[in-house]
Amino acid sequence: MVDIQLNGQKFEDLIARHGRDVMWQESFRCSCCNLDSGQPMYGCPVCGGTGFVYEPAIKCRALIQSVTTTKDYLAYAGMFEVGDAIMSVSANMLKRTESGGFDLSGREPVPMFNIGSGDIVSLTDDEVKTSDILARGTEVRQRPPDTLLNPKVTKVISIRRHDPDTGTVTQYVAGEDYEVQGATIHWIGNQPPEGTQYSVMYMHRPVYTVYAVLPRPRHQNGQDLPRAVVLRYYPGGVLREHAVD
Repeated sequence: MVDIQLNGQKFEDLIARHGRDVMWQESFRCSCCNLDSGQPMYGCPVCGGTGFVYEPAIKCRALIQSVTTTKDYLAYAGMFEVGDAIMSVSANMLKRTESGGFDLSGREPVPMFNIGSGDIVSLTDDEVKTSDILARGTEVRQRPPDTLLNPKVTKVISIRRHDPDTGTVTQYVAGEDYEVQGATIHWIGNQPPEGTQYSVMYMHRPVYTVYAVLPRPRHQNGQDLPRAVVLRYYPGGVLREHAVD
């Protein structure tokens, strides 16, 4: 029987060459959670009722692949859903240069190697189109007024209001009627009446939550092999991106 030995350094180099940059946010359970039920407090001002608060995002490199039905994943087949992905994170990586390249002279630890369930991973090289319904000047599902569901907004494509009484459609103009700051719409000109619903079509970064850490041996011949986690698409992103004091 052939004893296959993996080379951790070569695996790290593979991730550096073929991986992609992501933004990782470490999660902490919010202190508002009930000790008996484990449920978060509704309307908690810190976590927004999600039960988690998050550290500021850190840019890291990882290898992401779609879940397949190959023998490598058959043992975990029951835990996957459509759209899930496997992400491999190395313990160390070639040093990064200011331009985003790699410095071959040395290696440095990868903070994301400590990734765990509940953490947030945002893709920095992809976009998803979404349409939301907001009500001007009114909170929607505990979000601040005029704030979109997904926080990693890259572009607002269109804002319009469909009047169900008259059947008319009002199109609002960027820079004249509204401005976008982060994920929030700021009205500066022609705008819907207070409390009136309107529609927003926009692009945003896809955000995933770490659903599980796959239980695989991670230490061999004195070297740390990459950690593998299951990513699940997280519509709505992160409600509260507070750092832990």
